[in-house]
Amino acid sequence: MKRITIKDIAKALNVHHSTVSRALRDDSSVSNETKKKVLGYAKKYGYQINRSALQLRGNASNVIGVIVPNIYHNFFSNIISYITNYAFSQGYIVSVFQSNESVSQEKEIIKAIVQNNMAGVIASLSMETSDTAHFKLLHKFGIPLVLFDRVNNDIEAPKVVLNNQLALEQTVDLLVQKGCEKIAYLSGISSVLLYSERQKGYMAGLLKNKLAYKRIIELTDGFTIQNGMKITRQLLEGVEKPDAIICDSHLLMQGFFAEYARVENRPEQIKIASFGGYQGIYSVYPGVIFIQQPENEMAVASFNTLLNCISNEPEKLNTIEKFEASIFEN
Repeated sequence: MKRITIKDIAKALNVHHSTVSRALRDDSSVSNETKKKVLGYAKKYGYQINRSALQLRGNASNVIGVIVPNIYHNFFSNIISYITNYAFSQGYIVSVFQSNESVSQEKEIIKAIVQNNMAGVIASLSMETSDTAHFKLLHKFGIPLVLFDRVNNDIEAPKVVLNNQLALEQTVDLLVQKGCEKIAYLSGISSVLLYSERQKGYMAGLLKNKLAYKRIIELTDGFTIQNGMKITRQLLEGVEKPDAIICDSHLLMQGFFAEYARVENRPEQIKIASFGGYQGIYSVYPGVIFIQQPENEMAVASFNTLLNCISNEPEKLNTIEKFEASIFEN
């Protein structure tokens, strides 16, 4: 059976081939009635997009790249899952890249995306990313970019983020309501905007509640259970021990509990608050305050924003969509 083309569909429906092309891309400039006719005909006769021809003409494919700092962190793996499922329902395929918190690896990923002429990119930056010049390559080659979670204001691109400052301030408030006065915070490095904002929220919470104890510990070598154990040991062996700890990752929280059980002369009770986690973790760690990001909503917003950028030139490159965390005691 001969493979039908856009021109075949256009001839059969008596419309211009550019109209067929735009209808297949769900372009808003094409009427719903025409889209329905084009899509119905394409489905009936088994139309398949010729990707090679598209790339030869310099047009984008239906593949989008998703760049995350690490896949093992539950937040990023969930985001990938949500984006992949939603993208597939919209006719797109997702190619996942892991920077491993390395800016050099991130640069190579950007080069690969440009070489493969992907339709667009959704990215969360590595811990090492301060110089963002490599992301300008995407703009140079007409590949739309949307940043989420870890973003940088030097990059002109739409951003989907959590209201990080508010989340930390509210977490401190809740810990104070639980009777805590010495709250330590295990954070990422302040050179990353996300962690800088969270640290501001932590400090605002201390100031509002008139707490004198202040302890921010920046994790320069990543969020791991081992690092959580090491920092917990340092805190519990110190002269002035905290009565609460906020962890920027559930891996740090797990490290706390692993080490807490081993320390002699440990405080009877330390309240723990932690970002993220997975569904089963709540039953394993009762009494923990969880700071849960709306992962599905952030993933859908990131993809829809990218889709708008692919279809139309965005009016404002630096739009920011902020979401609020759910903070609850398990």
